[in-house]
Amino acid sequence: MNVLPLVRVARADDTARVGAILTDAFADEAGLNYWLRQGRAKEQARRRFFAAAVRDVVHPKRALWLAETGDEHVGAAIWLEPGQKAYDFSLLKQLQITPLLYSIAGIAGSARGTALGEKLNALHPHEPHAHLVFLGVCPHAQGRGVGSAILKTTLAPLDALGTPALLEATTERNVALYQRHGFDVVEGLRLPNLHVRIMWRAPQAY
Repeated sequence: MNVLPLVRVARADDTARVGAILTDAFADEAGLNYWLRQGRAKEQARRRFFAAAVRDVVHPKRALWLAETGDEHVGAAIWLEPGQKAYDFSLLKQLQITPLLYSIAGIAGSARGTALGEKLNALHPHEPHAHLVFLGVCPHAQGRGVGSAILKTTLAPLDALGTPALLEATTERNVALYQRHGFDVVEGLRLPNLHVRIMWRAPQAY
């Protein structure tokens, strides 16, 4: 019988662990493959991206969550509160992260990533909402209810506050998971080798 994980807010010393979990969980995810370097550089590019994402590149006030069973860390998530926008950089921050972007994506990939972010943001509803930027489960722990446990724990306070939530999904499997937790597909974006579904969840009353 599977043991449901404990889901908690990550501590400061968990930051690198959250990045490592997401790196493994998104090993072949279409959204990242669309713009990050591929081939022999793919693993390192993804690892460097998530190392930066869990620090401040997604947003300096991002909330990190960790799922663990005993001493094993099996899942992680990055959430933004209402009013926080992913990858919304000041000019100074853009200049600071440009070397990182070029190293993990190259000039063409960086342009694709920037354009992708702008297109997705344009499709987001204007109503204030929390944003689930990333949710990932270690490959060996997938299918054990870890993703559902993270969703239940992180959505509960949003429901209590009456806050809607948004996320992007790139696979049918993930769409099905999120639909089981109250999300609906409200927009979509199709690009070469990439289909992003924007999903919205109204707060639930229990």
